[in-house]
Formats: sequence, C-alpha cells, structure tokens
Amino acid sequence: MNKKIIYSLVGLALIFFLGALIIFLNSKSGAKKKDLAVVTGNNVREELKAPELLKVKIFFLTEDPSYMKPVEYELERPTIYQEIYRKFVELLLKGAENAVVPVPEGTALRSVYYIEQKQLLIIDFSEELTNRFPAGSTSELEFIYFIVNNTCYNFKEIKAVKFLVSGNESGELTGHIDMEKPFYPDQMFLKNLME
Repeated sequence: MNKKIIYSLVGLALIFFLGALIIFLNSKSGAKKKDLAVVTGNNVREELKAPELLKVKIFFLTEDPSYMKPVEYELERPTIYQEIYRKFVELLLKGAENAVVPVPEGTALRSVYYIEQKQLLIIDFSEELTNRFPAGSTSELEFIYFIVNNTCYNFKEIKAVKFLVSGNESGELTGHIDMEKPFYPDQMFLKNLME
C-alpha cells in the first residue's frame, strides 16, 4: 500500500476517535447537569430556582394621624424589573389590617412607567380617583405623600412621582393642589418613616 494512503487512513481514524471522545465527554457533562433538575408532575425536567425576593416596607396611615404603621412584605422579582413598581403600588392600594389607605374605593391602577433619565415614576390611576376623591387639601396631601414617600423610600432610583388619571394629566383632585407636576418626598412626612 502507498504510504500516503496509510497516513490518510490513520489521520481519518484519529479524527474519528477524537470526535467520538468529544461527543462522549459532552454527553457525560450533560448528564451531570440533568442531575440538578427534578421531575415535575408532568414528567418534564425543570431546573429548580429559588425566586429572588425584594423586601419592602410600607408605612400605612392609621386613625391616629401622628402614627404610621410599618408593614414589611417580600415581592418576587419579575423578569422585567420595572414590573416590581406595579406590584408595589398594588400593595399600597390593597392596604393592611387596621390601616387607612387614602385612596378612594374603586380606584384601579391602570399602568406604571419609569423614566430612568428623570428618575421619575409615573402612576396612572382610573377615573375613580378624581370622581370619588373626598374634598379637602389634607386628603389630597395624605394621598400624594402616602404614595410618593413609600415609593421613594423603597426604591432609591426613584426621586419623584407623577400622577395621571385615565392616561391624562389631572389639574387637581378636589381643587387644592396642582397635580400636573411631579412630587418629591416631603421630609415632614418622611421623618416618621425614618424613626
């Protein structure tokens, strides 16, 4: 036999052997990865991952105006991080036992937007916010700073909150406070939160 043919056959055999070895090693490492999985009720193998949790503290108003009731929650981090803001505002609206939520009954959260460049959270409520809001500047301030202070306290990336009603800027709730501008945390309200 010609030496070139022998060398070619030996080279092909060597390439075949190395290819088979790589495939074998990959299948072994794949089997190890599968050992980290579990079989679910549907007989489908899924990786076990503990959900990431974010701890938040909400300060609810009480019947005693000098006292705020802190309640701690754990929120599961969603795939899209900005969805955490929606979950948080929903917690604010839900309230807690023996707490006052200064938002008219029936008010729904329509959407939440975060504008990173302005560090601004925009919260859009349903029209029930203005249609059912009780008269008085105190009620308006309680509503505004309940939302703003709690939000900015828990999310340091948010410096201000702007309110919309049915997707539009609302001039005022009951005729006392201009609602077209963003609101920043108010230290008078925040001092009780920091104690």
